[in-house]
Amino acid sequence: MPIELANIKNTSVVQDDDGRIHWISGAAVDADGSNGQNGNPFAYRADDKGLDALANAGWPDGGWRSVLLDHGDGKPTSDGSGNWYSQTTYGWKGRAITTRFVDATAVPYAVVNPIVRKKAVGIVIGCRARITYKKKSIDAVVADVSGPGDIGELSIAAAKQLGVPDSPRKGGVTKGVLFEFWPGSAALLQGEIYELQRA
Repeated sequence: MPIELANIKNTSVVQDDDGRIHWISGAAVDADGSNGQNGNPFAYRADDKGLDALANAGWPDGGWRSVLLDHGDGKPTSDGSGNWYSQTTYGWKGRAITTRFVDATAVPYAVVNPIVRKKAVGIVIGCRARITYKKKSIDAVVADVSGPGDIGELSIAAAKQLGVPDSPRKGGVTKGVLFEFWPGSAALLQGEIYELQRA
């Protein structure tokens, strides 16, 4: 029997008997993990001219350490040219900082609410996903975790593929996006097999 894992912003998130998690909501656009690794811009810059606003990363007064890499001195890690490294919840083991996280500009990924992640049966981070908008569906990976009050977020690459306005600053849509996850089933995307990663 399907169970409701959470109800966030009047959006019911359900896990079916076969393990599939799904909901329909709007979609915000996530830039996290964009660290110039595919020749594209960084998500965040010290001058606030990156793909996304520093305020969205929680800088300087919010919980920025969950988004920006801490250099260990109370400041974000920089590439020396004003670009600040951001992270996704999914991290490739053994890779350098420059390529460790999932690039929002190149990889279609979905973001999971932390309550849903905790209550889901099966491992969510690294699992396969499908996102559908206006009858177009794309394969994706669950690569990041949102704030506890947020639901419905996808990477820049996913937004582009679906025809969703892809600016992290002013893009996204308010309704009509179907998110589907298969916890415990590792994503295979762009020739990469993702590892299922526990909390």
